[in-house]
Amino acid sequence: MKLNILTILLLASFAVKLLGVPAAPFLITFAQPDGSTFRAHLKGDEYFSWIEMENKMIIVKNKKSGFFELALIKRDKKNRLLLLPSGVPVIDRGHSSLKTNHNIPKISPEQLGEIWQNKIDERRNIKLMQTN
Repeated sequence: MKLNILTILLLASFAVKLLGVPAAPFLITFAQPDGSTFRAHLKGDEYFSWIEMENKMIIVKNKKSGFFELALIKRDKKNRLLLLPSGVPVIDRGHSSLKTNHNIPKISPEQLGEIWQNKIDERRNIKLMQTN
């Protein structure tokens, strides 16, 4: 009986650890389409992740150009916060664009938390389609 309880507790503890997987806790090298590179932290989990520079600026990949750019925060039609590319690449002609006067406001941890919570809520509200 004790062995069964111990087995159930061990399996439950493994299952809890599988629920949330954090991003890598170390600096990662990212490559731009022009061959330049930069290092940043990948943050978040399986619900929502982002790239954060050492100066806490948030980076997103522009799907059209393929470049990693500083992020802007906007609200969508449902009043949810979104991270969008700003048009300011992280590295411009070999120099960090973070040293230029780009006037892009920093994104707060509270704003990132709101986006993360929205992503979790979206996953919980998925409606399954019936098959015939």
